[in-house]
Parts: sequence; structure tokens; C-alpha cells
Amino acid sequence: MDLVELIKAAGVVGAGGAGFPTHVKAAARAEILIANGAECEPLLVTDQWTVISHAKLIAEGMRALGNRVGAKRLIFGVKSHYTDVIQAMTPFLDGEYPIEIGLIGDFYPAGDEQVLVHELTGRVVPEGGIPLDVGVVVSNVATLANIRRSIDGQPVIRKEVTVTGLVRNPGVYEVPIGISTAEVVAAAGGVTDENVAIIEGGPMMGMLIEDWSKPVTKTTGAFLVLPADNEVVITRRRPHAATFRQALAVCCQCRMCTDQCSRFLLGHRIAPHLAMRALLAGGAYDLDGVDAEGRRFGQPSGDDIPFEVRAMGYLCSQCGICEVWSCPLGLSPRYVFGDYKAGMIARKQPNPLKNRPETALEQQAWLRLPKPRLVERLGLKDYLLPYKGTTVPVADPWEVNIRLKQHVGAPAIPIVKVGQAVSAGQCIAEIPTGALGARVHASMTGTVAAITDQHIKIVRQGV
Repeated sequence: MDLVELIKAAGVVGAGGAGFPTHVKAAARAEILIANGAECEPLLVTDQWTVISHAKLIAEGMRALGNRVGAKRLIFGVKSHYTDVIQAMTPFLDGEYPIEIGLIGDFYPAGDEQVLVHELTGRVVPEGGIPLDVGVVVSNVATLANIRRSIDGQPVIRKEVTVTGLVRNPGVYEVPIGISTAEVVAAAGGVTDENVAIIEGGPMMGMLIEDWSKPVTKTTGAFLVLPADNEVVITRRRPHAATFRQALAVCCQCRMCTDQCSRFLLGHRIAPHLAMRALLAGGAYDLDGVDAEGRRFGQPSGDDIPFEVRAMGYLCSQCGICEVWSCPLGLSPRYVFGDYKAGMIARKQPNPLKNRPETALEQQAWLRLPKPRLVERLGLKDYLLPYKGTTVPVADPWEVNIRLKQHVGAPAIPIVKVGQAVSAGQCIAEIPTGALGARVHASMTGTVAAITDQHIKIVRQGV
């Protein structure tokens, strides 16, 4: 069977967070394949520990995918101070199809695929584009391990997840897909303080979890158990309208948000300070949440915000540098851009910004944000984990709730029934005909207890 079909059958998607179906990416042609081992977010060590535990699988996955896409170069992208990761990969680099080590600095967001492509190849991904537009395919290291497993017929049913913060045993845990957030935290020894909140993902781009029963998916990378009064938590609990009130009241137009924007530094036509200026000038907002025509707060009408400024929302990566690092007043241009983009999508207005910069801006080389300083700014230094460690497997829980949509595209369609016995690794939901999507598999042996339009619940037999 062709590798594309094997990947499709195994339900492999981008494990780094995006969740794009990997079989679609594997069907492309590219000059260069980059394995992303840069670990973008502060505190996360999922990728590093995964490489140390599964270096051979990752190298074999790189060669398999590289052969399929026709890549002439295989580059393992890693930060230069991840010496244990480099040491783990070194025995598997040489051969007829050699793998290069591509070293990058310890800055944020080095793991952003567009930044990574520029760092390792010098090529700049076009506005609104993807690495394939410049002849590059980027794949997360965990995804590459799953590609290699797919060759052996092993579907994606488990996920490596960093758990750190106010827990007794921080580390990286290998858990069944569909296990609840609360059970993962319990596997890490439970919380050490009652007044905590959980961020799924990293502190810069992750989301606050209010419901601890939320299940792990194929794209879950971390659970950060933080003090409820940490600024990372407070920011996410701030009402959306309050963010705009602050912007309307105190933005000083210093343009630091633009000067340090990771996409602007790549030569893209994005200017966060103009988004804030347009907000100040627009004024067509009901700060209580809904305007006179029933629009959600923050989605501007067609004329009050210049079209070219609203369109910049499509170029924003939501990395959060503008909010956390650049703005002296703690404002959030990324949230403004998020609403501009939502408004464009709601009105079915596509991205008109498609320039292809030949080079990044010169100042990109010296305006990088050092990751250690970012950790200090976030107040998270106490929760750093070592770069080297061994993933801890977690046993099957009493039940799993497996999402039908853990990926970009259409939700998978259930092909099992309530009461049916299923085995770990069995396909339980299929890609809709003709749609972009990914297969979903049972992560443990048991009985189908419930099926909704969002998930399939499986309980252990005898429960």
C-alpha cells in the first residue's frame, strides 16, 4: 500500500497543534523536508522527550515521508542547546538518504513553521501561504513517529502530553486519546494547590480549560496547571469586551507591536499598530457585546474599519508577542486581529494579501525574543522541566470520550453502534466521502456506550 494510504488509514494528523491531515501533506511534492523539533511554546518539552524516546522511529519516518514527497534534503530542525536531543538523533543521521541537523537559536516563536523555514532555508513563505509554496514540507517530530508507525499498521491512539505547574510529578505522559484532562492531571500526582487553573497548550497560545472533563485529542500538547492569579490565566478570563475597552482607552500608537511582530519581520504586510489605530477611529462597536444589527462585539461593519487593515487578520499567527512582550500597556492586538478575521470569514471575504517577499527584514536577526526572558516575563520560571526525560505511559481509564473532529476539516462519521464491542486500534469513525478529514480509532478495548455528533464514548468491558 502507498504511504499516503497507510497514513490515511492510521488517522495521522499534525501532532504539533494544527491537526492538518498528514495524508494530504504526504501527497505533495517538495524539495526539502523539515522535522520540527524546535518546541515553540515556553514550558513544553513534549517534542524533546519524544525524540529522546523515539529517535529511530522519527528518523525512519523522515526518510519515508521524504521519499514520498521527493525531498532532496532532510533537515532535523532543533535548538542548538538541546544537546540531548541532538545526541539521541545522531546515530540515525547517516546513510544513503542522510539527515542534516539544522540548528536554531532559543527564541520565540522559533517553532512556528514559517519562522523555522526561514531560519533553516532562507526562504520566506508568502503571505497567507504555507511552506509548500516555497518547496518545503514541515512535519512535527511526533507526527513523523506516527508516520513510521502507520507503516506497521498502527493507528494514532495515544498522545504525549507535557504536564507541569502545580502538580506533584511534572513530566511528559503518554496517554490514551479521549482520556479526560482531570485524569491526566491525576496521573501526574494531582494538584498541589486548590486555587489553580489549567491551560491546554502553551502559555502564549494555549486555551483556558474550565471543564476538566475535556478529553485529550491528537493535537493536545500540554496541560499547564497554574495559579489562578497568574497573569496567563487572568488574561484569558478577561471579558472580550474589556480587551477592546482598554485598546480604545489607552493605546499610545508606539508601534512596538508591529516592530516586533514575527510575521512583519518576515516581510509580511501586517501592522498590529494600524489595527489598533483603526479600532480607535472606527467607533462602530457596542461594548456590551452586540451591535444594533445583532453582530457579535468586535466584528466591524464593512466601512468603519479599512478593508486592508481587516485583511491583516488573515496574516496574524496569534503568537502573542504583541500582547505579552511588546505592548508597554498590556494591550492585545492579536485579539483585535482575531475579531477582524472572524468578521471577514463571516462575510465570506477571502484573504487578499498574497505577496511573496523574497527576503525577511534585516532587523529580524536582532529583534528575536529570547525564550528564557519570555518565561521570566510570564512568571513561569518555577515550572520549567529538564530538556531530557523519559515519557511515562498512563494506563487505560474507565472510559474515553473520543472526539470526531480532532483535525482540520470535516468531523469523522461514526461507523460503530452503541453496545458494540471494539478493540484498541479499531477504526470507529470514517472520513466523509470527498471531504478533508481524518479517521478516528478506539484508543482502548471496550464497549461503545454513547455516540453524539461530537464524540464516541467507550467504556472498559465489565464497567
